[in-house]
Order: sequence, then C-alpha cells, then structure tokens
Amino acid sequence: KLHEHELATKYPPFDPLKFEQFFVNFRTTDSTLIHLIDQIKSSTVFTLDTESILIPYQLNKPALIQFQIILSESFSSVVLIEMCHLPRAYEHTLTLVKQFFQTLFNADKNIFIWGDSRELHNFCSYNLFTCDQLDLCNPIDLQNEFKTHWNKQHPHQPTTSASINYSELACELSQWLDKCRTTSSFDIGLDRTLYHFNSAEIEHYQSLIRYAVYDFLSMQQIILKLKLIEHQESNINPSNEIITATLNDLTDMARDDDQHDLPTTNNFEPISPANIQADSTPKRQQTLTKAERRPIHNRTSILKQRKRYYKNEIIISNIDRRFTIKQIKGIIKYYSVPYSAVKFSTSSTTRKQSVHIGIRSPSQLNDYQHQIDHLFTTSHYNRFINHQQTYRSSSKR
Repeated sequence: KLHEHELATKYPPFDPLKFEQFFVNFRTTDSTLIHLIDQIKSSTVFTLDTESILIPYQLNKPALIQFQIILSESFSSVVLIEMCHLPRAYEHTLTLVKQFFQTLFNADKNIFIWGDSRELHNFCSYNLFTCDQLDLCNPIDLQNEFKTHWNKQHPHQPTTSASINYSELACELSQWLDKCRTTSSFDIGLDRTLYHFNSAEIEHYQSLIRYAVYDFLSMQQIILKLKLIEHQESNINPSNEIITATLNDLTDMARDDDQHDLPTTNNFEPISPANIQADSTPKRQQTLTKAERRPIHNRTSILKQRKRYYKNEIIISNIDRRFTIKQIKGIIKYYSVPYSAVKFSTSSTTRKQSVHIGIRSPSQLNDYQHQIDHLFTTSHYNRFINHQQTYRSSSKR
C-alpha cells in the first residue's frame, strides 16, 4: 500500500487510448461475435492477459481472458471473456466463441502477452480452444521485451523478468496504474446485464472492469513506446468516443433463461455498442445472410416483449431457493393475481435470490403486492410442502 501511494503521488493516473468495450458471456449475441471475428481478421496485432481466482490450497481458478484488437495506433476493441458465464454447450453462440479463438490463434497474428503464454493452457479446460491451437499462434513475451529495453536504457539499474515491478513501468510510461484489484474475484460476472445490481454493486463492478481493462491496455502503450509494431490502420470504422459495454437502462434483465411464458431462444442480449457499431458499419462489411439475420431479429423482438412484460413488476427478495417457477406461478394464481411473467435473479454479493413477477394490471399493483409480498419465505415453503404431502396422503385413502 505504501508503494502504491508513493507511485500515486509521483505520477498521474493511467490514461488509456480510445477503445470500445465488449463482453463475451451467455448474454452476447451472435451478431456481436461475428463483428468481433471480422475485426480479428482485419488486424494482425493483439494484446492478451488473463485473470484467475486464488483458492487456498488449490490451483488458481481461470476466470477471465482480457483481449485487445488493435485496429489503429489510437483505437482498439477490448473484449472481456467471462469464462464462468459462457453460453451453454448446445447454443450456437458458443460455436461462435470457439470460432473467435480459432480465428485468433493463427501464425499470422502477433499476440503480445505479459509473461509466459503457457498461462493460457489452464483455460483449455473450458473447451473453447486446445493446447494444439495455442501452439499455432505467435505469442510475444512483452515482459521480456521490456526487460531488454529497460536494461539498455538503465544499465546501472538492471532488471530481470522476475523483478520487473510497477515502478519501472510507471517510470517508462510516466503514468501510474492502480494494481490494488489484482486479487479480486473476477469470476462473479462483470457484465451489468448478467444480474441485478444496486448502485454500490455497480460502482464496485466498474472498478473491477476498469482494472481488468487498464491492466492490459497499458501493454499497448508499452508496445508503442518500444516501437515493436509498425503503423497500421484498420478498415473497421471505430466510434468517435469511448463506449461502455452496455446501456444503463437495460441492466434489469435476469440471468435465468425462459422462466416465463414466452417462446424460447438460444441466446439474447440488450443493445450494446457492438450492435450500434454494426449498424453504422459500411455495407461491404456486413456478412450476415437473411437466414442469419432472422434469429437475431427474433431475439430482439423477444427481448422487447420481455421488457414489456416486466414494465410493472413486484419484486420479492430473499426467497427460499427451493421454490420453482412452476410452484410460484401456482401460488400466484391461487391468490388471484394476474401475472404476465415470472423470473428469478440472484445478488452477486449476497447470493440471495429474488423473484420478479410481471403484473398485467398496473392500477392494482399496490394491492397485489400487499397480497403476496409475505410469501415464498422458508417458513412458507415448509408449510407449502407439508400441505402437499397431507393432500397426497388424503387422496390415497
């Protein structure tokens, strides 16, 4: 902490170059991934970093891959791949995530990594790529490059890879990068569309995202400082300003799929900068066929429908996890509450579960809430099960 304070007082905070941010998880749309794959094809220089979770007396748990597509010297796309929140195995979206890595790990791609590229081997357990694919790529150990550069510039202060510290990086960039989040829980789901967050949680998550992004965006500035890449410009048109991952007014989507009476889809995601940029991309870069656009349109329609269903809702917090959606719907019907949809959400910090009930008659919302807001507790679940068992026993007689 003293060392961090010393650097903070000596140098200004890290100031990244412009970037556009994306998340890859079970909310990511096919069109977003196709857009990112096209960007990978158009570029040859990338930076990559990983974050793992410290588990006492066990191997570290791989949690996050941070990936940067350098489109020009002043603009890039930043991708946070949340390994603990990937699409399900049967979803087409997961196939596109695998294609994402297949496109990346090629001999013509220069991937700068801070340290040993073997740290990626731990992520092979998620079956998105194999060790053989990793052997095909061209990893460049930026830490070793920086060590060589530093020793030439500071012959009286030689360093080794093992001893490179924040002071040397801060001195080279004349900027300070806050490293206090190094051992944070990066497996909790950073994308705000995954779960419901309050304002305090949002602030905490933004600090984690800022660290995860800035940590490897600093690698880009080191690359430019050491002149390790030639000037390049991409044919992808970047946005004119930094864009955050998702829109604030769409953070109320629940993580559970298809828990209400709506047609099912493989995957859905609120509007993101990827969709905005895809709309503004010249037509020559649009690669989607009519058949590929149809499921995307269907998912967008269902997303809008879901949002309408929960426009007027009752939220009951800290419910007993043993209740199922089917049981909750039956109980709501018993109390004569007209509902449109039901879904669960879980707090990422307390892990307590809530139920969201969309109400069809907003004029009586307060009355309905008074009727059912005491339900779905543990004591209610025990009474509910006892009643069912008693009913079944009497029916057998």
